[in-house]
Amino acid sequence: MFGDITNISARFRNFTHAGLTEFEDSGLITFDLVRGGSGTLSYSTAVWDRNLESSLTVVAEHGSLRIAGQYMDKVDYCHLKNYTLPDLPPTNPANNYGPFQGSAANHVQVIENVVETVQNRSQATTNALEGLKVVEIIERIYALK
Repeated sequence: MFGDITNISARFRNFTHAGLTEFEDSGLITFDLVRGGSGTLSYSTAVWDRNLESSLTVVAEHGSLRIAGQYMDKVDYCHLKNYTLPDLPPTNPANNYGPFQGSAANHVQVIENVVETVQNRSQATTNALEGLKVVEIIERIYALK
């Protein structure tokens, strides 16, 4: 929505998963947008007993956006020049892992979109280049460790 990022700064901590995962369970990332503006991303999988919140906030010359929620599944704020946020369907309940719940169970919509696109009944909600760009940004952030 806002293009590429630059001037990335990141802090990572491992509160409860040391030795269990190859990456830290919490992070704070700040960045600038190449086309102007700045943003923050915070996440954690270490909050005791339940998911707390992850969020992405971007403030730029022609708009601002905040995606947040216990499962980063809500558009809290979206005010962008020449853009109207469409009505979004409600997210599925969180995955139930027995003693705790975690991650919004929305993978089914992604899989349905892939199937419908392959069967020429729909258009892809994202393309491979956009997906690769997300992975590249994550790799750039993680390389700051």
